[in-house]
Amino acid sequence: MARTAKIAGPSKGSAEFSRKYTMWATSDWSDMLVATKSDGNARTGFALVNGTLTECAVDGGTAPSAITLPAANVGAICAFRFTARADGGQTITFTSAAGDFYAAQTLDTVVHNFGDEFGSTPVKGHAFTSTVAVNAGAIKTIAATHNTLSIALTATDNQTNQGAELSFFCEKQGFWRLAFKGSEDGSGALNATFATSAV
Repeated sequence: MARTAKIAGPSKGSAEFSRKYTMWATSDWSDMLVATKSDGNARTGFALVNGTLTECAVDGGTAPSAITLPAANVGAICAFRFTARADGGQTITFTSAAGDFYAAQTLDTVVHNFGDEFGSTPVKGHAFTSTVAVNAGAIKTIAATHNTLSIALTATDNQTNQGAELSFFCEKQGFWRLAFKGSEDGSGALNATFATSAV
């Protein structure tokens, strides 16, 4: 598979890299541009943009949605926020650009069941492999060969209610780290499918 063209970003350890990492680690989007997308846009498919928070009203009720990530250049950052109750049963995918992948990481999801639209603390992918799930959540292991994240927008009980967020940060050239902030619907159980794969 041909790799997409790479444009040099801030070097790891630079002030600019540290600023962007802090934005991702704290979910502080104050310096990000904001783009608005409809449910129809999501069904048609669109690309996230580096330095941009995309607010999308996808509800998953009609057809699958396909979102593409920007090029994974060091220091790149983007975020996706659900602005509608995404519980229509369809699947939304987040696929890296050609030749890019998700970094090898483990995501420890949590379930609180504190009520509809309760927003959990964002969980971030980390390099070590977890062995014990916490807060009734699940351990999601992501391989460095994976390029697609699939989330079933499960009816009734899920974590893709209004306010849920996914964010992506490139710490190593060609690879994305992932963070997820759930927003509860029903019991707040994790969506039936929340997994990465090589496509």
